[in-house]
Amino acid sequence: MQEKIIVLLIVYILALSTDILKLRNSPVRGRIIYWGIMVITLYFSTDYLLKAELPDLHMFADLLFTKPARMIVEFLRVQPT
Repeated sequence: MQEKIIVLLIVYILALSTDILKLRNSPVRGRIIYWGIMVITLYFSTDYLLKAELPDLHMFADLLFTKPARMIVEFLRVQPT
C-alpha cells in the first residue's frame, strides 16, 4: 500500500506543479472544472488505495441512464398485430 500512496502522490504533485501556473490565469469556469476533475480522481484514488468497494463510475451511469433508456425502449416497442 505504501507503494500505491507514493505513486499517487508523485502523480498528483506532477499534475499540480505543471497546471498551477495555468490555473492562475484561467477563467473561473476552467478552475471549477479542473478542481471538479481532481475531486473525482481523488475519490477513485481513495477507492483504489483502501479497496473500499465504493460505487464506481458504471454504477453512477446505471443509476442515471437506466430508467430513461427503458422508457425510450418501451416507447419505441411495436406491438405485433
